[in-house]
Amino acid sequence: MARKKQAEAPHEEHADETWLIPYSDLLTLLLALFIVLFASSSLDKAKMEQITSAFSAAFSSLPSDQAKGTVLNFLEEVKELQLGENVGLGSDPRGAVMEIADIAIFEDESAQIIPEGHNILKKLSGLLNSAKYRRYRVIIEGHTDDRKPNNTLYPSNWELSSMRAGAVVRDMIENGLAASRFMAVGMADIAPKLPNRNSYGEVIPGNRKQNNRLIIRVEI
Repeated sequence: MARKKQAEAPHEEHADETWLIPYSDLLTLLLALFIVLFASSSLDKAKMEQITSAFSAAFSSLPSDQAKGTVLNFLEEVKELQLGENVGLGSDPRGAVMEIADIAIFEDESAQIIPEGHNILKKLSGLLNSAKYRRYRVIIEGHTDDRKPNNTLYPSNWELSSMRAGAVVRDMIENGLAASRFMAVGMADIAPKLPNRNSYGEVIPGNRKQNNRLIIRVEI
């Protein structure tokens, strides 16, 4: 009589786990991507916009005349305008920044633009009205020091700084820029570049002079 075959002990089937290797590699790559994105979030907007425009030009998503209209290129072209020593250039996370001493644009303690100021604004308007920069927004900020204006037309620095910002916008619109591109802001003395007084409450005349300024921000 044939002997019965002894039953084999049951055992657990193991699925093929080689898929875990590419899966772990994918997770590693995703982690690296998020780290890069997080780090990039704090980049200067001028540099980031330069990168974006380069990609846009490569994939033809921007017209050729706009592909070169980056923040960095704009700053370079402003330098070529030779606007004088009273005009400072830079950038921040929002875009290009031009800081102009009030004496280069306005009469003392007034929103009346002087001839030199008209010339500066005319040159800037011509550049901003070129095709490659026409998509940029323009924000005008008026800033003062902590003194009350010695002019009955402006009861406080709020009126003076706001009128100055508005006067610049009006001048640039008259130079051909679209009104929809602008925003005018009067900052009075709430955002000084330097302290108006020292720790003893004494006036620092040089700082006051620098706090009276016009800031023009150019951003997408």
